[in-house]
Amino acid sequence: MKLRLAKRDDFTDQWDRKKLGAMYFQQSITGAICTQPFYFTENTDINAFKILYASNQIYVPIGIFDEVEILDENKN
Repeated sequence: MKLRLAKRDDFTDQWDRKKLGAMYFQQSITGAICTQPFYFTENTDINAFKILYASNQIYVPIGIFDEVEILDENKN
């Protein structure tokens, strides 16, 4: 699974309503991504989530509408 850094609109809609059920992954202070998925719910510790988000430690799976970079793997 490929991940990207989370954006605000991954967790809220245009009216600032929470997108409950959104899956995300947390990056530890050592830089490792926890392989256990987390889900954005009413029970999510918002203060802890905001700290991780502000520190660029929240990642989400790349979606079908995300911009992608095409790499030519045949070049050496």
